[in-house]
Amino acid sequence: MMSAVVPGAIVWLALAAAAVVWLGLLALSGGRFTSPRKVLRWFLAAWLPRCVLLIAWGAAGWHVFCQRP
Repeated sequence: MMSAVVPGAIVWLALAAAAVVWLGLLALSGGRFTSPRKVLRWFLAAWLPRCVLLIAWGAAGWHVFCQRP
């Protein structure tokens, strides 16, 4: 039996790989790169990024939980 990888799975794998690379570089750089904490603080500092984050969260949730095969 052959299992195909759907495009959505490739996107999630690419995001996970990018996060691992970012955190690895952050650990090796001694703080020269932007940390996830700084990005989150910047994102939550204004209403527009908060709304964008909420919309993106809703869209991701819809894609994960509301799709029918």
